[in-house]
Amino acid sequence: MHLVIKNRKDYFKLFQIISEESQIEFVNIHLYLQFLNPSDILMLTEFIIIQLQRVKKVDLTVHNPNVKKYLEAIGIFEFCTKNYSGSTEIKEISSYTAMPIRRVNQENMNYYIDQTQKYFQRYCHNKDLGVLNIALSELINNVYDHSKSFVDSLVFSQFYPGSNEIKIAVSDLGLGIPKTVNKYFSEKGKNQVSQEEGIRWALKINKTTESMPHNAGRGLDTVASFVQANKGSWELLSDQIRMQGNKKENIFTKNPIDYFIGTVIEITIKVTNLEEQELINEIDWDF
Repeated sequence: MHLVIKNRKDYFKLFQIISEESQIEFVNIHLYLQFLNPSDILMLTEFIIIQLQRVKKVDLTVHNPNVKKYLEAIGIFEFCTKNYSGSTEIKEISSYTAMPIRRVNQENMNYYIDQTQKYFQRYCHNKDLGVLNIALSELINNVYDHSKSFVDSLVFSQFYPGSNEIKIAVSDLGLGIPKTVNKYFSEKGKNQVSQEEGIRWALKINKTTESMPHNAGRGLDTVASFVQANKGSWELLSDQIRMQGNKKENIFTKNPIDYFIGTVIEITIKVTNLEEQELINEIDWDF
């Protein structure tokens, strides 16, 4: 089977195959996109992982030479050759100021986050990247605690020198936020809500369905608060809902990708809006 991806909406072809559990012997993805955000890359990677688990054969044909060079550098073609779980070592991709795609769980998340923060600190002189640590932790923990994803969360992050921004994307193939919230409401004997209201509920402070002690009562609210404080932006895709957030408001629209499964969240951090690092001067205690 040949799948043509010319725009973001065409990702529905990938999710349709995943949702229908199709046992297609061979899939060749023809990618015509001129640019891919981290969230786009993770959705593509999710499909490749699932397809390899089922039939062990998938090809990726990239028709834009610059995009092909980029995808080769970040290692996505390695996912086309095996059910790639990734090396235990995390080494930055200097040619594109990026950190590699990784399947991340609670056992290895701290290592990934620490390495990511250290690498991006090179490009964020005197800026406090502690918030990056918090944002990544919350996103990954949210997947672990709530999504019931049948694969680990995927993470990809990149620094863009031209715009002086960091983009971080985390994805899963779990129930999705609206279904998770309504499942929780059902268990509590509460009325079901619309998909949009389910996500709005999950964004409120101290609202959670099944948090562990490490992030009890928090999660998406923490990420939303950080994005607003940083004057950055974020996008959330879950089930039939797309949410775009900025420093002022969250805008809800229909998810442009049909058959969507799980959740993808991408946050954009404005480096210039990060707080300055506190410099501790050495004190002379001679009396």
